Amino acid sequence: MEEIIQRANQRQKIALGILNKLDLIKKWGEVGEVHLVGATAYNLMVSHDIDIETFCDIPSPENVFKVLGDLATHRGVVEIKFHNYLNSPFRGLYSKLTYLDADHDEGTQWNLDMWLFPSNHNGPLSRDLVGFMDKALSDRSRKSILGIKEHLVKLELNYPSVFIYRAVLVDGIEGIHHFLEWMNNQDVNEPFKLEKLGKVER
Repeated sequence: MEEIIQRANQRQKIALGILNKLDLIKKWGEVGEVHLVGATAYNLMVSHDIDIETFCDIPSPENVFKVLGDLATHRGVVEIKFHNYLNSPFRGLYSKLTYLDADHDEGTQWNLDMWLFPSNHNGPLSRDLVGFMDKALSDRSRKSILGIKEHLVKLELNYPSVFIYRAVLVDGIEGIHHFLEWMNNQDVNEPFKLEKLGKVER
């Protein structure tokens, strides 16, 4: 099982290297307050996905394209998408960057999901999970989560990661079979409640 931690460590190292190559944290930092979130922040990476949330007083498309314009000329960037969700319940601006990593694994494709939110955003945010995850994770629970994630990839099944975290950290689920049984009783459309992880102690 130590190999599963090593694989996650290696993915995180590559992810942080990509962020450094693109100078992404600095670029978003010129727009607002930047937070690296999701599996990269928790060191629970299995998929090649990196998530960033940025907060500023008044988000605008101009803010986003100031960043995207610089990124478009980078040799590793092969696709950029943008969607304005300010007038939806998401209340944010979403952009997605596809990066082809020529330095590892014969050009692995990485997806970078980036949100720009207003500073007073009051909906569910990945930013608010980082502190709880840091407190809740142990070596055992980290291995359990990574094991479930890797098995789901092999089975070509996709569930929101927050359900995996809740299953392991709150309900003590271990192993892919127990997780799939547990998921049969979950509503994947139910909003994730932060306090369910906030009660967990390391």
